[in-house]
Amino acid sequence: MWTVPPAVHSSFNSDFAREITRRFEHGRFPIIGGNAEKLKSQFTGAEREAEAWTYDDLASKVSRGGDKAAFETAVWLYPSAQNDDGTVADALSRCADAIILLPCPGTDPATRRPQLVKCFGRFGFVPDYECDLIDLDTGAVCLRRQPSKEPGELVPPVERTFARLNSQLGALRRTLEIRGSELEGAQRHIAALEEKLLKLREYRRELRSLKEQRQTLRKSAERRIGQILLAPYRLPEKLAKAAWKKLHGDRRRSRESTARSEYQKWLEEHSASAKDVKRMREEARTFASRPVISFITPVFNTSVQRLEEAVESVLAQAYENWELALVDDGSTDGDLLRTLPRLAAHDRRIVLAKLEGHEGISGASNRGLALAHGEWVTFLDHDDVLEPDALFQVVKLLQQHPDADLIYSDEDKLGDDGFEAPLFKPDWSPDLFLSCNYLGHLTAVRRDIVQKAGGFRSQFDSAQDYDLLFRVVEQTNRIHHIPRVLYHWRRSESSSAISVRQKPEQLEATRLAIQGHLKRRGERAYVAVDWRTHTFCVRRELSETRKISVIVSSCHGPDSLERCIGSLTSKTSYPNYEIVFVHGDGFPHAATHLHRLLYFSGADNVSAAKNFAVNNTDSSWILFLDDTIEIIEPDWLTIMAEHVQRPEVGAIGAQLLNSTGGVEQAGIVIGVNKIAQPAFHGFPAEQPGVNRQLRVTRNCSAVSSACMLTRREVFQEVGGFDENLSGSLADVDLCLKMRRAGYLIVYTPFVKLYWHDTRPGRSDMAGEAIMEQRWAGVLQRDPYYNPNLSRERADFSLGK
Repeated sequence: MWTVPPAVHSSFNSDFAREITRRFEHGRFPIIGGNAEKLKSQFTGAEREAEAWTYDDLASKVSRGGDKAAFETAVWLYPSAQNDDGTVADALSRCADAIILLPCPGTDPATRRPQLVKCFGRFGFVPDYECDLIDLDTGAVCLRRQPSKEPGELVPPVERTFARLNSQLGALRRTLEIRGSELEGAQRHIAALEEKLLKLREYRRELRSLKEQRQTLRKSAERRIGQILLAPYRLPEKLAKAAWKKLHGDRRRSRESTARSEYQKWLEEHSASAKDVKRMREEARTFASRPVISFITPVFNTSVQRLEEAVESVLAQAYENWELALVDDGSTDGDLLRTLPRLAAHDRRIVLAKLEGHEGISGASNRGLALAHGEWVTFLDHDDVLEPDALFQVVKLLQQHPDADLIYSDEDKLGDDGFEAPLFKPDWSPDLFLSCNYLGHLTAVRRDIVQKAGGFRSQFDSAQDYDLLFRVVEQTNRIHHIPRVLYHWRRSESSSAISVRQKPEQLEATRLAIQGHLKRRGERAYVAVDWRTHTFCVRRELSETRKISVIVSSCHGPDSLERCIGSLTSKTSYPNYEIVFVHGDGFPHAATHLHRLLYFSGADNVSAAKNFAVNNTDSSWILFLDDTIEIIEPDWLTIMAEHVQRPEVGAIGAQLLNSTGGVEQAGIVIGVNKIAQPAFHGFPAEQPGVNRQLRVTRNCSAVSSACMLTRREVFQEVGGFDENLSGSLADVDLCLKMRRAGYLIVYTPFVKLYWHDTRPGRSDMAGEAIMEQRWAGVLQRDPYYNPNLSRERADFSLGK
């Protein structure tokens, strides 16, 4: 193993040489670090003489020059590593009277600059704070020789102040970038809506023009003459058209009905029949635990028919130990006011309460909670419908998990054409829940936990259930999912079941609910809305920019490696990283641009090479990166670091795209098509995916090590990569070991990278056998992929 000093791509723009020349008007420059050829070219264009030195050049030329300074000013593009600081400082102090320190890409100046200032202080150099180099870089500093003076006592506190201010500046810059990105998203969304509006207006103009032309033709003399001449032929033509329409129209309606009812047919096959309900009713009477479950249903000027359907679905429940609290929230509809007492009289388990005025859904729900006597409470909107086995499934789960505190089921929408738009949910996914309220309906919670949480809060109306559930999950992690459609959410004119645009205030209430939850957890973060999906992106503040070792352990040729490293160093805004390349005997020329090179004789075993690299680095955070990756946006590594700092997270993966913009990987689903498959493979990146899961941060079972960020202690705790496995099998195995240790795996769509590896994965029968034996039970069901979904492909489509 050996270390190569970092000759990396310079991140400075083409004005770098001109800025240096303008500030330092005389003499030649020795420049250490950076891309020598590019820097030489820049200084030639600025008509200024400069010498680009390697670290070996520095040692040899300084030794020949003696102790006399041969240059007025030297420039050092300093790296993140501090291995040779003293040697370089000694050499530079003997060859120049002024030294400019500039951070290399991947270097955190808040950490490194104070170290270097202290180091140069031993050689009589102190910062010249009047020399303002902020236009070059916020971490740049000019040091000047003061041979007759000891370094002043003022320097250390000034540098500490700089480090603190630089960190604050970085945080403010990230906040500005996040809010700017949200604004750009909103502007793109507005532009798309305006384009649709313009097209709609154009269509209306064309339609109006066609109508006018039709009216003109209807009144023309030519048309009247034609009608007279064609009259004898029109009767047979009408008969033929009627017959054709009847024959083919019936076929078309049949096809439309088949397409529209595909899910409905599935639901009929998977729903409880009358015979099943009767059996469930008898079984429920034998349950050891039969808690009372209280339905809370606020009512406000509801359609009588729809309210009756909702109540009938409660009366039809196979589990009979329930109560229903109907709370009239100041309704004014006469038919409804006459119907409510009749419904309450229908069954002794129905309780009716009336509020003096209209208090809103939170006020009415809190009144229902005050009336409830059940150990459990659940919430039924006044026009929605339950499956008859809804409560049975909840109580059946309690027989196996008596300590459960929150239970939720799958759901669908109830529209004019029947049941549609199913939402097949994952098991508890905290990151998905921060993106949107996927728990929705049906949700049952222990009443004492709801009371302890403080019930509903009116300031969150339209997102009051989301706000309450946040405060519930802050108290418990005993959350269970029933993968069965038990609730039908009706689409109505005023319901967000149609679109969140039906309740425009809901977006802000939802954002505030997420923000409040994060604040109570002590997480400093900004919550941004994704205007295309109306979901949310949480951008956390980095508590510290720890050093990240970017480990590149595969080689697809020098061109691929050059593209990867070039995009990494020029498009990465994260300030503190090193690049580590593990190679065998085939040493790639492009690797000379890397920060560190590690020789490993067994580099053909990629899993072993990655383990070797981890053992020979000391960074707190580790990023595995395939050399066919190309960076797209500068904040990619910062976004991933925001997640890896969370103690509950084990690994983070990105959205990997091919060169045409199609999705290669968006997390990995296990148990599909044998071992595992990449989620949403082949989908266009701009599509939201089924239930928007392609475009939201969520948890998954595994992510690809083509781009995977993890913490050193987590990686070592689970034993690293299994060196008997390769490719995606090794990735899945590592992530499953992290999950078994209690860590979350996170997929973020807000980091998009090009993955130019187009080679098909090689079949590994031995590796698959190891996985099937080791993870036999786990591979049967991915907790983040609903069992009702396809097992042939991981596209979140409906299964059989």
